[in-house]
Amino acid sequence: MFKLMNKGEFEKYIKGLNVSRKIKLIQLHHTYSPSYKNFNGNNHEALQSNMRLYHMKTNGWADIGQHFTIFPDGKIMTGRSIESAPAGIYGANSGAICIEVLGNFDVGGDNMTENQREAVPFYVRLILDKFGLNAKNNVTYHAWWSAAGKSLGDYIKGKSAKTCPGTAFFGGNTRAAYEKNLLPLILNYGKEEKTLEKVTSINDIVWEL
Repeated sequence: MFKLMNKGEFEKYIKGLNVSRKIKLIQLHHTYSPSYKNFNGNNHEALQSNMRLYHMKTNGWADIGQHFTIFPDGKIMTGRSIESAPAGIYGANSGAICIEVLGNFDVGGDNMTENQREAVPFYVRLILDKFGLNAKNNVTYHAWWSAAGKSLGDYIKGKSAKTCPGTAFFGGNTRAAYEKNLLPLILNYGKEEKTLEKVTSINDIVWEL
């Protein structure tokens, strides 16, 4: 039912995906539960299946809420059909893709692994590029919305529906924290590698001369 992929596999998958639904927004969440203590390195599908069961049996949803889950080892797994709107943020599900990052990233919770920290901007950038979206304007945190489905534009304690994706998620769940920490990682992803390739190429030319 679910497809587990590494970064290279996901890149091929998303580039070759045909989607008829108009995509205009990427939602970022943390699962909170399950968290790192539930992940053993080999139980991706079991955790995804349990989330699906909970979402259907307890929440009464038609399927698992998210389209993708990013695990602590950096791998990503499919969830709900991308042709269906997610059950992610009330008021912001139409035209959205929902990404859950497995873990509890509130202050005092899980410390994100390096593999997962590197994977989040990678996957987000690929999805944004796939649908021609902008990282500054087309990414939202659950914390930037009220429980009634109103866009707050930022995390406002006492007004936001949740702290999700966590008060320690890439330095915080505020818009300022996103723009300072995660946004540059998304925007600059791959640029270092391309620069290195250019330098190597120049060195090769000099060596040949």
